[in-house]
Amino acid sequence: MKKIFAVFILFILSANAQGELDEVLSRNSYEPNYVGMLLGLFVVIGLVYLTGIIYKKLIGIKICAPNENDKYSIQIVSSASLGQNKNLIIVKVNSKYTLIGATQNSITFIKDIGEDNEN
Repeated sequence: MKKIFAVFILFILSANAQGELDEVLSRNSYEPNYVGMLLGLFVVIGLVYLTGIIYKKLIGIKICAPNENDKYSIQIVSSASLGQNKNLIIVKVNSKYTLIGATQNSITFIKDIGEDNEN
C-alpha cells in the first residue's frame, strides 16, 4: 500500500512539474533579459578592476620606500623632461643627491649635487 501511495505522489508531482515546464517553454524564449545582461556586465567589469588591483599589489616595484634594514635607500626627488625619451633626474641615495641623465638607450651620471643637511 505504501509503494502504491508513493508512486501516486510521484505521478502527481511529475504532472505538476510537467505543467510548469510547459508554461516556461510556452513563453517567448527569445526575449532578452536586460537586467541579467547588465548584472553580468557589472560583474565582469568588477572582476577586471579587482584583477588590476591585485596585479599592482603583487607585481609593483617600490624603489622609493626606504626600509630601516636596507643599507641603501634610493629616492627619485625630481624629474624634468628635455624632449622625447630624454630626462634629467635628481636621485637621492641615502643622504647624497645626484643628477643623472636618462635617454631611451642609456643612463649617464652628470654631477654630484651635494649632501642632505637635515640631520
